Amino acid sequence: MTKKYLKNCIILLIVLSFLIIPSIAVGEEKISFMYLHGGTTQDYIEQFQLAKGSVNIVSPNYFELDATGNLVIKVDNTLTNYFHQQKVKVIPYLSNHWDRASAQLALQNFEKLANDLAVAADIYNLDGINIDLENLTYEDRHLLTRFAATLRNKLKSQGRTVSIAVGAVDRPLTSGWKSAYDLSNLSQAVDYIIVMAYDQHWRNSGPGPIAALDWVKSQLDYMTTQIPKDKLVLGVPFYGRVWTNNQNGDGIWYTDIIKAVQENNAELQWHDEYQVPFTKYIKADGNTKEIWFENARSIREKIRLVSTYGLKGAAAWRLGQEDPSIWKDYTIWLNGHYFRDTIGHWAESDILYLSSRSIVSGKDMYHYAPDVGITRAEAVALLSRVFNWKLGPDNPFVDVPDSYWAKEPILKAYNHSIIRGIAPGKFGPEEKLTRAQLAVILQRAFLLEGTGEIKYNFLDVPQGHWAAREIYILKNLGFIAGRSTNQFAPDSNVTRAELAAMVARIIR
Repeated sequence: MTKKYLKNCIILLIVLSFLIIPSIAVGEEKISFMYLHGGTTQDYIEQFQLAKGSVNIVSPNYFELDATGNLVIKVDNTLTNYFHQQKVKVIPYLSNHWDRASAQLALQNFEKLANDLAVAADIYNLDGINIDLENLTYEDRHLLTRFAATLRNKLKSQGRTVSIAVGAVDRPLTSGWKSAYDLSNLSQAVDYIIVMAYDQHWRNSGPGPIAALDWVKSQLDYMTTQIPKDKLVLGVPFYGRVWTNNQNGDGIWYTDIIKAVQENNAELQWHDEYQVPFTKYIKADGNTKEIWFENARSIREKIRLVSTYGLKGAAAWRLGQEDPSIWKDYTIWLNGHYFRDTIGHWAESDILYLSSRSIVSGKDMYHYAPDVGITRAEAVALLSRVFNWKLGPDNPFVDVPDSYWAKEPILKAYNHSIIRGIAPGKFGPEEKLTRAQLAVILQRAFLLEGTGEIKYNFLDVPQGHWAAREIYILKNLGFIAGRSTNQFAPDSNVTRAELAAMVARIIR
């Protein structure tokens, strides 16, 4: 064992003894429920892998009804075993595929249907059942509720859950397929309810958003009066619809939308009122195409409603149709870490990463102020949330009185030689932190050491600069960059975004 190897091991142990990275979940983890439909086993596995750990429940279509109302079982054991190995729950859905007659026949003998499902759930080691019976009538609502309650009673003893998908409404209904859901009584009969807050405009309607943000809010405003918030899961659309000459709004996947836009030299547009993207163009054959869909920005706005309304989680129809860039921060959005003023910001991912771990906080619930300078006290307070520093007995700083809000983290950092002050007896807590000062603090806090030959290629940080060693250590490790190719700007103030980016890159 070389001396250098031994030294690096000791440094690593010291860092690990101080470093505390809080868990991503704050309170109970939100449900992230994804329907699976129309693909193969391998399709589903690949789609799940693209989600990068953002899914905790999958719902494949294992159960259907035949023309006589009897249960048809299509369980894929390979798929179930794969998801269980990934610690993901498998809660398949029962569908009538919009066939009213088959569902009505099944509900006439709901006890048999509930028993058949309970037996299948036990045999195939499933984690629950999701009921997705659609196109029923107001007269069917009582049987549907009794079926759900009966199924839950059977599965509850097995430790399994029952959920149901319902149409989104903003008022009581006595006609139409959405009137079949007795929301108040259903919420008592099942473990949770998935509100299908989509198809505001559907195949046979004229063009328009699948789920405008204000429309979704109006549905939730009413439905939360009927369903307890801790039992309500917001269903969001991953698909879009394309209308040809204002007719036949067929479903379309995000990847196909982008391809169509590129092939037809169309322009993607954003609707400020609806908070969704859309595009409209004329094809070479003279037909007009109008597409309304969802992208990462519109999905983010909807997922944020889970925290705004205090809901149980989110579900989506369906996995594989989405803008793949949503998976970068989906879990962070879902669990309530979101700032309006970081959308599209170069440091957005780093800010949300630290926010989700309670290392940084916003100026208020929706604003982080990424480009505002940060004080020396604020920077040290941030780092104190990462490290388990011990408080020392001394306070050498006359400008850090006992009543100062950041006294404890400042003195902890001082006790561990992370900070030394700007002058004898002065810390300068309210002064803006400079980029050079930050480099020094980060190098000391994380015990970072350089690798390879140092190239002093910042014109404003020559070899003799007081912070040159620390700046170039962080640069060589890829944690810090200049304001331009050959200028570091050591005396410029650090922004809240820059600090978040540097810390996140180090601890990720």
